[in-house]
Amino acid sequence: MVRGRILTIALMAWVYASGHTYAASLDMQLFGHHVVILKGADSQDSLQIDDREVLKNYYVDIDEMHVIEGTAVAVGTSSAGGNACEGSPFVISFPDGHNPRIDGPLDTCFPVTVVPSAGMLTLSTRATPNEPGQKWEWTTASGFKEVQGESFVADTSKGWDQLRERSVTHPSGLLDYAEVADQINRLAGSDKALVNDILLGVGSGEFKGDFFVGTTCSRHMCGDQEAVVVADLASRTVYLAWKPSGQKIKVAPAVKSWPEKAKFELRQWAAKWK
Repeated sequence: MVRGRILTIALMAWVYASGHTYAASLDMQLFGHHVVILKGADSQDSLQIDDREVLKNYYVDIDEMHVIEGTAVAVGTSSAGGNACEGSPFVISFPDGHNPRIDGPLDTCFPVTVVPSAGMLTLSTRATPNEPGQKWEWTTASGFKEVQGESFVADTSKGWDQLRERSVTHPSGLLDYAEVADQINRLAGSDKALVNDILLGVGSGEFKGDFFVGTTCSRHMCGDQEAVVVADLASRTVYLAWKPSGQKIKVAPAVKSWPEKAKFELRQWAAKWK
């Protein structure tokens, strides 16, 4: 229980010192060690433990703390900036009587979920239609070990009726709705993998009346490889257009069958290449 109380006190002090979860800077004693995050003149964050730099990147944050097998653990993220990739997790452990240990950051570009248990941390990314999720187990003894991730399965309990809840905010969210994803994949045809890759990229979506309108681009290829998808809740129909890298725009179904509101969104999206 002593370790648990120490962790709680340290976490409260950390939140008080930073003012918010994603601290721009940090300077405190953490489990008997001086932990600092400083923004340098080069705009890089430097994570220092006991006056020794252990990690440097454009953004470095400490996000959460746990006790694993009696050892205090801090989980943070490191990011090179920009919106193409999420921050990559790293773990600092504070074993009694030893120097802190740093594992990571992990080699991933996608959001990572951290689930603690008594004996380990389990970190994982969501599976996508194009590839299984990534998964790692972290233990105090061995650090990170990559294990088999989950395979993607569209949720057959989610379809057009559930899409009416209007909780989707990114085009990739449509791929979780089996009925909607089936239409997208049929429209994409032989470009199914490419379209899924684009929809999983950088973008956003919103509901405009009974239409969900989403635009997105493949990571690191915005302006060259993009897509627009319109899902019409009333007619339960998907309208899709995508531009493969270095090629002309492809549209499915034929533009003449698109409703006027969807045609407007298509024209707005395609205007950048005229």
